[in-house]
Amino acid sequence: MEYVNLYLIHWPLPRQDTYVETWRAMIKLREDGLVRSIGVSNFTAEHLDRIIGETGVAPSVNQIELHPGFPQDEMRRVDAERGIVTQSWRPLGKGRLLDAPAVVEAAGFHGVTPAQVILRWLHQLGTVPIPKSSDPRRQQENFDIFRFNLREPEMERISAMAGGRLGGDPDTHEEF
Repeated sequence: MEYVNLYLIHWPLPRQDTYVETWRAMIKLREDGLVRSIGVSNFTAEHLDRIIGETGVAPSVNQIELHPGFPQDEMRRVDAERGIVTQSWRPLGKGRLLDAPAVVEAAGFHGVTPAQVILRWLHQLGTVPIPKSSDPRRQQENFDIFRFNLREPEMERISAMAGGRLGGDPDTHEEF
């Protein structure tokens, strides 16, 4: 392999406080042609402002937990203001949102699956969902979200499902 398309810092790990140093190393990898794009995962506005302020380089992507139960309006706005693409990890909320009335009703109206409704909702928000599935049929369904558009009332009902984070908090989460 000659290069990596996208390389991310997975968590800021604030207690270790090495993410700016790591970001500088990733900038160098990109400059050396070993990486095409560099980004981050689970970074807050403060984390982003720090790496951008200290290096002058914004990430191309910020991959964050984002689903109808945790729509992250403010973080999506922050990313957009900085020219950062927001990617959604855990876009289906661990499957917990697939039977929510707003999702089921929209799926029935459009003749699609509840998962397709959620992925389309994310796409219409301007984010890039990255669903996980090992089932080829579901993988194909996950790609087939461009033949319908959710109506504004559907978008609003799904956005109003907010219930909270399912994963770690970027300000405190430590993997190591």
